Amino acid sequence: HARASYASIRGRISSAWKIEGDRFRLEVTIPPNGTALVHVPAADAAGVTEGGGPAAKSPGVKFLRAEGGAAVYEVGSGSYVFGSTLPK
Repeated sequence: HARASYASIRGRISSAWKIEGDRFRLEVTIPPNGTALVHVPAADAAGVTEGGGPAAKSPGVKFLRAEGGAAVYEVGSGSYVFGSTLPK
């Protein structure tokens, strides 16, 4: 697990992740008027969740591609909690 934050000129940017068994959990916060690329390690991009529901249907979350064992999303400002099953 790891946790970090940065006080940017636009506001706080933070990220925290942990692994429990074969599940991965990632929490990110993006300040107002910001965007970020989020890479979520995942066995299958279709199984990635955000806020308990499918990430693909989450407001402010746009699936871009699967790359190197991860699902890549673009997110706008706000706080997000992603979950996935890790690749084997």
